[in-house]
Amino acid sequence: MERRVWYSLYDKVYRKENLLVAFELVRKNKGAPGVDKVTIHDYELELEDNLEVLQSKLKTKEYRAKPVRRKFIKKDNGKLRPLGIPTVEDRIVQAAVRNIIEPIFEKEFLPCSYGFRPNISAHMAIAQVSEYIKQGYTYVVDADLQSYFDTIPHDRLIAETRKRITDGSVLGLIREFLTSGIMNEQIYEETTEGAPQGGVLSPLLSNIYLHQFDTLMTNRGHRVVRFADDFIILCKSQKGAERVMKNATKYLEGELGLTINKEKSKVVDSRKEPFTFLGYEFYRDIRRVDPKKLMKFKEKIKKKTRKNQTVDIEVLVKEGLNPLIRGWGNYFGKGNVKNLFKNLDAWIRRRLRMVQLRSWRKVRNLHRALRRKGWNESSLRGIRMFSWRSSKSPMVHAALDNKFFKSLGLVSLESRITPIVPKGD
Repeated sequence: MERRVWYSLYDKVYRKENLLVAFELVRKNKGAPGVDKVTIHDYELELEDNLEVLQSKLKTKEYRAKPVRRKFIKKDNGKLRPLGIPTVEDRIVQAAVRNIIEPIFEKEFLPCSYGFRPNISAHMAIAQVSEYIKQGYTYVVDADLQSYFDTIPHDRLIAETRKRITDGSVLGLIREFLTSGIMNEQIYEETTEGAPQGGVLSPLLSNIYLHQFDTLMTNRGHRVVRFADDFIILCKSQKGAERVMKNATKYLEGELGLTINKEKSKVVDSRKEPFTFLGYEFYRDIRRVDPKKLMKFKEKIKKKTRKNQTVDIEVLVKEGLNPLIRGWGNYFGKGNVKNLFKNLDAWIRRRLRMVQLRSWRKVRNLHRALRRKGWNESSLRGIRMFSWRSSKSPMVHAALDNKFFKSLGLVSLESRITPIVPKGD
């Protein structure tokens, strides 16, 4: 069947209704201001006028994207990941373009692509990996694309996009975003390659470019699971996996102009050693939390429950801990984690007991809580209120039992455990 090519889309991009929808998406996603320092709230104060001016600039082809603001975030390995933050107006235009072109490419994308797609999640990719392992595809090509978003060749990306969209004005807008440049502090840097992470359109463009890779691997019968630039290929033999690694590297570096990180890329026999994918560690038929992700979570809990603070424990639970526990538990509660989550719940409660002891300061406050629970005076004794060991004391457990934390609404990790199923092809 002949694949459809779209010739005229630009007028749909700057249609007022589309710009309004695009603004709502930008507002929903929040985000920091760009180089012009205009916040979403600032832009919304004069929304009608701002969209009117923006529409006019798009109609007359006078619109020009501003440089993105460079920001760095720390990765799990301690290194810094560069982000590019566009202005609010540029995010609106990117969202407007995405609204129009995404449905076109969604019809083309293959089931092996899971990242940044409507109604498709990382959990579906994780479940598919487990399913392939159960089917005997236990040898894993674990390849790492080095700085993928920052190294996508512009001309090749535009050429790939042109296979579906030949509207020069839309392609011009896409190139405008790609070449808008970066402001790193007060220094301007040209962008001759890459689609900076942080842009609204970048995830879709990254999928468009790697669709060629998905197609090649699928046509060759390989079991590939890809989430944006993170992918693995599962095979039934060591020899087959090594051959796939060699061919995939040749195609990605030769045809697509990307770079494979040789140090991080390897072939793994999942029956003998674990491998990680999307935050999960896979080993045989077990799916558990990547130890690095677990360590990072515990560090965040420790920071929020540090001993040297005097706080209202109910506020700490509801505003400080619950959002973190709920989000982390929802993501990682889909593996073999029952015992881990049970132990983490107990550890978090102990951390909170320590915080409460520190807030009480005097042992008489602990005794007062125990009297309210019916304890006799003769049963009370002194403990060190600032000692971590004291948080395990029977008296402290009685005063701050599990029912107490349940009454505060403390989210339990165990309650977030749910099964997941693969995405249907």
